[in-house]
Amino acid sequence: MVPETVKVRLVPEGEEREVEVGEKGVKVRDLVKMLGLNPEAVVVLRGGAPLVDTDIVKPGERVDVVRVLSGGCMSLG
Repeated sequence: MVPETVKVRLVPEGEEREVEVGEKGVKVRDLVKMLGLNPEAVVVLRGGAPLVDTDIVKPGERVDVVRVLSGGCMSLG
């Protein structure tokens, strides 16, 4: 029996992983947790379109997990 997997590309690292999700797939928030990432610090894209936490990623699909970076202001004085 072939495992049911999703292909994940981590951005900006460029690392690719295959994650076993079962035949029904997995919610985006659970996929992010499976990757060991903070759900509030990433955006998951499928075909370039953002997904919400409750969307299902199905076996055979490919998604990008983009780390969101934020920063403060620099004082130029």
